[in-house]
Amino acid sequence: MVRALALTGLLVVPAAAASAPWLPPSALAPPTRGSGPPAVAGNDDGRAVAAWSTRDGVVATLRTPAGPWFSPVRVPGSGRGATDVAVGMTDDGRAAVAWVERGRVRASIRPARKRFLPATAISAAGRVALAPRVAFGLGCGPLVAWQSDEGGSTAVRAACGRGNGRFGTQARVSPEGERASTPAAAGGPTGVIVLWRQDDGGTYRVRSATRGPAGGFSPPDTPSPASTALIAEPSVALAPDGTALAAWSLTRGDAVVVQAALRPVTGGWTAPDDLSRPAPQARAARVGVDASGGAVAAWSRAGVVQAAERPAGQPWGAARDVSDAGVIAGPPWLAVSGSGSAVLAWPAVMGGAAVTQASLRPSGGAFSAGTTISDPGRPAIAPQATVSDDGVAPVAWQWTDPAQDPTYAPSGVMTATGVAGSTTAGPALVVDLRARPSRVRPGQPIRVTFGLSEASRVRITVRRDGSRRVVGSIEMNGVDGANLLALSGSLGGASLGRGRWVITAQPTGGTGRSLSLIVV
Repeated sequence: MVRALALTGLLVVPAAAASAPWLPPSALAPPTRGSGPPAVAGNDDGRAVAAWSTRDGVVATLRTPAGPWFSPVRVPGSGRGATDVAVGMTDDGRAAVAWVERGRVRASIRPARKRFLPATAISAAGRVALAPRVAFGLGCGPLVAWQSDEGGSTAVRAACGRGNGRFGTQARVSPEGERASTPAAAGGPTGVIVLWRQDDGGTYRVRSATRGPAGGFSPPDTPSPASTALIAEPSVALAPDGTALAAWSLTRGDAVVVQAALRPVTGGWTAPDDLSRPAPQARAARVGVDASGGAVAAWSRAGVVQAAERPAGQPWGAARDVSDAGVIAGPPWLAVSGSGSAVLAWPAVMGGAAVTQASLRPSGGAFSAGTTISDPGRPAIAPQATVSDDGVAPVAWQWTDPAQDPTYAPSGVMTATGVAGSTTAGPALVVDLRARPSRVRPGQPIRVTFGLSEASRVRITVRRDGSRRVVGSIEMNGVDGANLLALSGSLGGASLGRGRWVITAQPTGGTGRSLSLIVV
């Protein structure tokens, strides 16, 4: 017999579960002057890291596979004037954050299950550095690559970090005498790869170099042929077996196309494929690859986010629209997990409001229609995202408070979590279990939200912190995605006195999660 759950005057009633796979957004950081957009990275088991700049330095936060984000903390050694924040994370939970501060690239490494170590300046003094990128690969954990001012020209440089938080000597990755810019980087079990744009006085090409476990970068390869057409915004991904994928935008006259090239494990880069039809605008090409070698590319074309897919060993499929025609979509952020789950997130203008939208693709499935995941009343820009093998996709973006003076543009960081699930049956997973508020008075209403990786029967229980005895429970049919419980009034004979209590959501045969509730 299912026992009713009572919380000293609080009634637990299963509310209609949301049909959308997104949990409500929440604030990671309130709006403050001088805050920048977040950078997000994660791994296949669902751990994630996010970091952004503030007036006083860089702050970072971590997320466990099934839970909400921890409180942000300042990265030691970061200071005023930080910009261009980038992050990376490994499968075992190591993380790194890099940024530009007073013209130099600085970076901090977080060993697994430890705190971020003091930051180190890794670019040379006197050379203005831009656009750091972070990637973890065998023999280089992490790699930080950046664009460097070389006295009238620019180059791409990189350095590898060590477990003690220090970095080795920086190396010039792009050749002497070549103007290189806009680096991209990716890593994996075979090493790391750096991609950049080369500009030879109006002749453009995409160049790449790899670094294996033995160390040292290879001579540059050329994924794209030399062209007088402008090449912009290269992106790169690396499969576990060493297969590399690159994408970029190419201007031909008055039109722009998105191209992609493949470099197999043995051999050089293939000839580029056109992924998009020519349009006045096509930008922000991004690419991702799963453990089997299946690839996804995404970009913004004339205000519409598009995506194309390439199953392992097959040619690229046709591009298709992901965002709705009724919005003006900006450059997308793409993340792909080892299982093939994927998430796209992009800024958009909808009805005059700046919002963040996103689309999920379960492993073996297709991208969903674009969904607005930010509060339309709070302007939202610059989203980044990651996704786990289970399809759990946290997204973070920069937001501003419309009640504040727009002249100073104070901004904060918001986040929302989506659950793509899977096209194959498997144990359900509870993600992002939250109670709002988490500190209550008797009789105060509470909203409990959680996500499910797939539809499942869920048992909600409550017990005193430190005790295994369940004092109340309720069962509900949870849906794939976001679920809601409204708690108000009372039900049954069990009641919660003052103190700390634990609420657990446990799907049948799956993985549950618990949260703490304080009654005062």
